[in-house]
Amino acid sequence: MSQKTILLTLIAATVFVTACGGGGGDAASTAPDSSVATAATTPTTPAATAGTPAAGTGSGAGAAGATTPGIPTEAPVVDQRFNGHLQMVSNQIVYLRTNRYLYLPVTLSTFESATGIIDLASGSPVAPVPNLAADAAAAGCRVAVDGTCAIQPPAVAPAAPIAAFGIRIDTHLLPSLEGQAVGGQKVVGRIAFDLTEQADSPGIGTNAPEIMRFVIDNVEMATDPSGLLTAVRLRDGAQIHVYGRNAAGVEVRENIPAPANTVRLLPLAEIPDGHGDTGSTILFMDLETGFSQAGERLAALNNIAGHFTMHVTLSSVDKIERPAAADFPGFPAVPLRDLIGQSITVNTEAPVTGGGISGSAWIRMYPPQ
Repeated sequence: MSQKTILLTLIAATVFVTACGGGGGDAASTAPDSSVATAATTPTTPAATAGTPAAGTGSGAGAAGATTPGIPTEAPVVDQRFNGHLQMVSNQIVYLRTNRYLYLPVTLSTFESATGIIDLASGSPVAPVPNLAADAAAAGCRVAVDGTCAIQPPAVAPAAPIAAFGIRIDTHLLPSLEGQAVGGQKVVGRIAFDLTEQADSPGIGTNAPEIMRFVIDNVEMATDPSGLLTAVRLRDGAQIHVYGRNAAGVEVRENIPAPANTVRLLPLAEIPDGHGDTGSTILFMDLETGFSQAGERLAALNNIAGHFTMHVTLSSVDKIERPAAADFPGFPAVPLRDLIGQSITVNTEAPVTGGGISGSAWIRMYPPQ
């Protein structure tokens, strides 16, 4: 733990001198894809379930499946799935940089690499962050180029391992079968995250690998008659079901209320390098908002840090199609691929299966230099 504490302190004191615009070499190209959508192939079998370890004697007191008193709820729904699938655009994911100057677009290939993604903001222990606008402007962040600058935390949320994360997708749901109707649908499902510390994580030593898994329920998605994705929202009474374990082996199991803006569509104009594209959007998980209601219930997880395997799975689609793309300067060619998520189980919740992505992320820490 001592090495992790030192690294966390260093992060807090480090100032990165990097250009704001476009996220540097990690940013994905927005050049048109050379491929066209193809008829769906049979999805591959999801990987083995990432289950929650057996109950321990940790700090969590939330009853599994319990609703939060005083929060209005809509009728519970079993996971529903769209006819059709989502399509990733520009092989791109998005997250908030540690300095909070802008949302950083990077390639899925970077996420899937051995190093994974770095420079992710975690939930802030303070709100607002002092002098953020002035610091972002001094670093060269410009709204005209970078979409949004100086992104203040919507609330205090120190338990959020990642402040914000998104997947760039086509604005329309695509048919998986020839002639399949995809318009006029409304489904309610769940989005699950699994963060499990890797063996190469600095400071892990003989400590237990840290874990944080959570499921956001009651995620409603809808399309108009043309298949345009018109709404992504959380229904009343939505919750985040959490399992976590810190390096000391303390386990937490809690259910916390999820505010309305936890899951939404983020306009492409709010990230760098949109180039006026109106055919894609960001399926956006604002985890800082999501964990803002946790209070001290997740305090044992506030400082988990290291290199984590990361899975994100959506129950509302059976796959996310990643189109093929030709070689582009700085970005190798990628093949057509159906992205199937890891099956993720949290506490007594049913497993979340469906389309998704897998890679790794550095949480509250940077790779050793």
